[in-house]
Amino acid sequence: MARSAKTALVLCLDVGFSMSNSAPGQEPPFQQAKKVIQKFVQRQVFAENKDELGLVLFGSDNTKNNLAKDGQYQNISVHRQLMIPNFELLEEIQNDVHPGSQQADWLDALVVCMDLLQNETL
Repeated sequence: MARSAKTALVLCLDVGFSMSNSAPGQEPPFQQAKKVIQKFVQRQVFAENKDELGLVLFGSDNTKNNLAKDGQYQNISVHRQLMIPNFELLEEIQNDVHPGSQQADWLDALVVCMDLLQNETL
């Protein structure tokens, strides 16, 4: 019997210090990006979509990923492993995702996202 394909998506959010900078009277890019991610996840939850979703933060103050060895892939955190999106994820994005004070390489963050996809969809 053929194994059904697992559909998965990893959202990658820059939470580094530069995302908090904005011109006076304008909303910081971090807040704008957070709103977009929240709306995306909301649509997935309300549509009862069965695709799995993960969340990787880069520029975070901590490091939590499988590739963080020998000083590489620092300040990149896998905030949420692949799971079906739910209201808990929406609450986490609202309450637990905050701007960091570090910088991280976006290309390293994409590598961490690909690693997450590869390890959790095999």
